[in-house]
Amino acid sequence: MKILPRKIFLIAALILSVPPSASAQSAYDILAEMPVQHNGRIKPFESFSREAALTVTGKNNFQGIPPTRLVWNWIAKPEKWAPEPMIPVALKTLQEEFSLMLIRGRVSPETVLHHRAFIEKTQHAIMRKDRKEKLSFEDQKRIEIYDRALFFQEIANGSLPGWIAHPDDPKAGWLPLKAFAGAEGGELLAQFFPPEKAAQVSGNFQKLLFLLRKEGASEELFEAASDYALSLENLFESRGIILDHETLKRELAYNRLRPFKWAWKLYLLSALFLTGLLLFEKKVTASFIFQSSGLKQGAAAAGLVSFLAGFAVHFYGFFLRCLIAGRPPVTNMYESVIWVSWGVALFSLILFGVYRTLFIPLTAGCVAGFALIIAESFPVVLDASLSPLVPVLRSNFWLTIHVLTITLSYAAFALAWGLGHGVIFSFVFSRDPIQAHQKLSRFLYRAMQIGVILLASGTVLGGVWANYSWGRFWGWDPKETWAVIALLGYLLVLHGRFAGWLGNFGIAVGSVAAFLGVIMAWYGVNFVLAAGLHSYGFGGGGAPYVFAVAGADLLLIALAAFSYKRNQKAVPSF
Repeated sequence: MKILPRKIFLIAALILSVPPSASAQSAYDILAEMPVQHNGRIKPFESFSREAALTVTGKNNFQGIPPTRLVWNWIAKPEKWAPEPMIPVALKTLQEEFSLMLIRGRVSPETVLHHRAFIEKTQHAIMRKDRKEKLSFEDQKRIEIYDRALFFQEIANGSLPGWIAHPDDPKAGWLPLKAFAGAEGGELLAQFFPPEKAAQVSGNFQKLLFLLRKEGASEELFEAASDYALSLENLFESRGIILDHETLKRELAYNRLRPFKWAWKLYLLSALFLTGLLLFEKKVTASFIFQSSGLKQGAAAAGLVSFLAGFAVHFYGFFLRCLIAGRPPVTNMYESVIWVSWGVALFSLILFGVYRTLFIPLTAGCVAGFALIIAESFPVVLDASLSPLVPVLRSNFWLTIHVLTITLSYAAFALAWGLGHGVIFSFVFSRDPIQAHQKLSRFLYRAMQIGVILLASGTVLGGVWANYSWGRFWGWDPKETWAVIALLGYLLVLHGRFAGWLGNFGIAVGSVAAFLGVIMAWYGVNFVLAAGLHSYGFGGGGAPYVFAVAGADLLLIALAAFSYKRNQKAVPSF
């Protein structure tokens, strides 16, 4: 029996010693790693293809085809993919407009760009948009569909992305495929690069395109992809163009690791362990891990280790993203969600270090995990793509500090929101003595205090930035106004506790209700009002779901409050 493991080891070593054969997938791996330029940023083609697939189809994978393979198919065989129903049409009025041309809720780019009535209405909507007129929801969706079709067309005809860096300024616009894909492509490149290198790139690209079109043998495709990548590298070297390959490799690692997906799984795994433990143990502190034994000790240790692992992966992913982008997370809603969820975990560890109760990481694991699930599950609404800063945000120290401080306050309030639910459910469903409820309320109170300090500081810093950028400290911009409303809401709750107007249950309910002001300041101003000077953060979509969840949460808390009040013989201060 001892011989069997040795045989397995020898077989595994033999398999690993055989060089992998070239395959169609390995050819696409080479193509995925090639640098391109799009949207003002140099990135691996894999990143561009992910963004392109999501933009056109609304999905990360369309028909089960990986993004790199899908986009190369668009480039190689546009005549096949242009009539393919890829663009989602969700609005009923637009579905009726396309009528029989709609297949499974999708329409083809070819149909969109040749539908005369649709194009005419869309052009009118675009003119109104250019005049800064308010658009109807239908017009917004009409323009969105048109932009998706136009984006596909630009990729298919070789206008996007940029493949050849300008020899005089690599940061300027790169030459797209259509500039050197034709018979005269080598001659055009020869104006900027050595003729033999230019001819090699053009010839290798033509060979690659031919094999992609006819779906040639995997070995041939692998060789063609390798030759094309090598010839491009030699072309750049011939003019001394040096790219930051370390950052490109880092971005590929970030794309393939998907750290935030792992983070939310670890957070929820931690919450699962700790929830199971707390069902059997009322008082669980950090010392419980060392003082107890058996399954309970294992559950406590596993829960805490899972949470710390999730926090570490979360931080690593965020750190990678900042290194790749070369900037702090101040660009879009996706980045603020992953930053806020990391802040939730950070503040929970700080409070855990003070109070040593596992109830705090349990709550933080649920809140941070839920936030990351939202960020990863709605890529159309929360755009995860990396993009350069708009001019108003560049080299602006005060704005960066202002945004990070404000969003960290949201993290503290999100943790307080989660703890508030825990306190409310503890009052309603637990028969613990009043001292236990008071202890949980203390954690909630501290989280709210942290949030108020950060939000007040961030609001003042916002005024400093406004004075620096716009020449005035305060102007009642919608973002500014709702920041103050959110701050006043929490100050009211804290003052109510200090003055004795609110008891432990009341402050828990207040923490949940006050979080609505944060949601409006954080999400509502940018995605619902879409007005004011903070235009760099605007987006759209998801409002009905956000309001539905917020309404359902308020209803749940109202029912819990009603149940608590009904079960009390003497009504406490509320």
